[in-house]
Amino acid sequence: MDKVALLSKVFEAFASSTKGRYVFLTDMETNISRWSKSCVEEFGLPSERMENAGEIWEEHIHPMDKSRYHQSIADLFEGKSESHDMVYRAMNKNGEYVACTCKGTVIRDDDGKPLYFAGTIDNHGIASEYDSVTALYTKDKLLDTLADLKDESQRYYILFVGMYNFGEFNNVYGYEFGNKILRTFAEKLLEFTDDAEVYHAGGTKFALVSTQLNLSEIKEIYSELVDYCRNSIAVEGVNVTITLGGSCTEVMNFNIDEHTVFSNGLLGLDESMKDRHGELCVFGSSNLDKSHERLVLLNALRNCISHDCEGFSIVYQPVVSAREERLKGAEALVRWQKNPFGSVSPGEFIGWLEDDPLFYDLGLWIARNSMKYWKEKVLSVRSELTLSINVSYTQLERKNFRRDLLEILKELDYPPENLRVELTERCSVLDKNFIRNEIIFLRSQGILTFIDDFGTGFSALELLLFLPVAGIKIDKAFVDGIDEDEKKRIVARATIECASNIGLMTTIEGVETGDVREMLLGFGASHLQGYHYSKPLSIDDFTSHPLFKE
Repeated sequence: MDKVALLSKVFEAFASSTKGRYVFLTDMETNISRWSKSCVEEFGLPSERMENAGEIWEEHIHPMDKSRYHQSIADLFEGKSESHDMVYRAMNKNGEYVACTCKGTVIRDDDGKPLYFAGTIDNHGIASEYDSVTALYTKDKLLDTLADLKDESQRYYILFVGMYNFGEFNNVYGYEFGNKILRTFAEKLLEFTDDAEVYHAGGTKFALVSTQLNLSEIKEIYSELVDYCRNSIAVEGVNVTITLGGSCTEVMNFNIDEHTVFSNGLLGLDESMKDRHGELCVFGSSNLDKSHERLVLLNALRNCISHDCEGFSIVYQPVVSAREERLKGAEALVRWQKNPFGSVSPGEFIGWLEDDPLFYDLGLWIARNSMKYWKEKVLSVRSELTLSINVSYTQLERKNFRRDLLEILKELDYPPENLRVELTERCSVLDKNFIRNEIIFLRSQGILTFIDDFGTGFSALELLLFLPVAGIKIDKAFVDGIDEDEKKRIVARATIECASNIGLMTTIEGVETGDVREMLLGFGASHLQGYHYSKPLSIDDFTSHPLFKE
């Protein structure tokens, strides 16, 4: 048997060995290839024997992966590389992109002349690890990668990048135009995949993970991305300027889980966007103590949630009618205390946890327990009092939220007319039509909805006309110092009068003195909340308070 026949026999043996694994063999002198029959059938290739198979196969590769593939194959045939090892998406005969791992090696003769390029392609099935909008790896894939790095005790940097004027383009040009911006930015990120992996981390957030780059190189990448978004993005003939925020974490503590690293990165991204005008927030060797402290605290919070919300408790702050100063209900607020951290303000940890998958579990725990104690201790004595619970965007957007909330009501036999839902300011990131539908559903169940923190992120006046809410809560920041600040008085009066005139209840937070109460009453406020009446109380202290006994 001659060498050609022998090679053919070997090829056929390997080609039929494993389902979903395809074999290819290319003669590098003639550029004629032999491919597995199953691969030809799956992808609709011309034949098992093809000339210029690399070019034919390239037509099946996803546009965002094509340049990397092309460069890798060119390097092989030009003698710049000995092997090919990459993951890409390839379109099968049904027009579906599947994830493939392709590995190949150059085989040389005794004189070093390249004879064959041989390898395998593993078909992993429909590319569910990729985001449909950006075609980048998804958030779930990112978390899997971080978990693997933790298990391997592999030090790495993770760079989070977020767009914080993106909503302007959605509002002006529509969501499909916004999606094209995201795809264009994703293509830019793919330029850095020689030394890193890139991911769509959800919404307008992206992540880059590298075990090879140093901090200076990460900073250079961020600077390049900032310049690109400021000067170079063009979509459908429209030049857009995107403002970026960024955070970078050096991970060397392998007792910290992947969700903690993710939450820490998003927290730094939020700090960059809101407080530093897009300056990169770095948590690493230069400020390791701060980074380590926050990571450890986040990890402790997550562990407590996983253990039936150990260390968390609920307090209730009274809400009174402005004119009669009679108790109308309370807002349920969460607290957390655990050694060695002591008591940690919810103003800190809620923001840290809000993007964490476990935050949904904490939200359900707060809802269930606050309603349980309210029914047992409060409604049994004063059946007219209402309880308000906060709902964040990460809770509202979960497909199970409606079901889970109704199950809690049924489980506790809690009267829905005694429950109020307050949408926190970050619900503004959700589509307003989606929010409207959720509010209508809640109202159909007897639950009224309020916009919390009005005057901050969730404060567009047109939402008062579009969303069927029962009222608004004006943020404490607009009340602090109002007796000495004429501008605050003007804004507070205008907001209260506007809401009242269209039939909405107005609850003012942060009322701390009688003088402020009198002023807000004169503006037409319907309900008040603050230390002038009471600090947040345990359920037993709440039912012992003079307001409750009136």
